[in-house]
Amino acid sequence: MGTSRVNGAALRVIRERSDLSISDVVGGVREAGIDVHPDHLRNIELGHKQPSPKLLAAIARALKCPKAALYADEQVPA
Repeated sequence: MGTSRVNGAALRVIRERSDLSISDVVGGVREAGIDVHPDHLRNIELGHKQPSPKLLAAIARALKCPKAALYADEQVPA
């Protein structure tokens, strides 16, 4: 997935379907030892920023989803 971009909209849909707030995800990421600001996560969801591989892995763990589900070339299930 070298040059694939994270699909911020997919991230937001998965987060909302999991009934998680941005603060919930930030808390999960921080539990993984990564300090992230809620605004940074919002910017990722809006497509303004791309997460580092380490942050992406922590976000996927917090969302309890595979990292592949967060990439732009993946379809968000209806």
